[in-house]
Amino acid sequence: MNNNNLSERLINALSYLSILFLPVIFPLIVWIVAKNTATAQPSIAKNACYAFWSQIFPALYVLAAVLAFSVLSLDVANFHGGALFGIFLTFALLIALLLFIFNIAMAVKMLIGRD
Repeated sequence: MNNNNLSERLINALSYLSILFLPVIFPLIVWIVAKNTATAQPSIAKNACYAFWSQIFPALYVLAAVLAFSVLSLDVANFHGGALFGIFLTFALLIALLLFIFNIAMAVKMLIGRD
């Protein structure tokens, strides 16, 4: 087994597994370093990019949902948004769970060498 291939697979797997120890920040650092380093493999930057967006997307969704909820509650005088907030929260948790499973599955895929 090639040592570069092993280190590439480990970096890719750690980018996805960082959801457990340093979400968003670790893949962002790997993505920036791999993109700006001439000797880095292109798959490292690609997988770090995927890991970054799959880890930050739930936070962006929650931010958009809170903004939408705030705008809707300001426009209507008798707005009772408990049900709407519950729907937003349910979708946010579902998206977060699916992306968590995606990150773990991609890390395992990288570790066993099925890029």
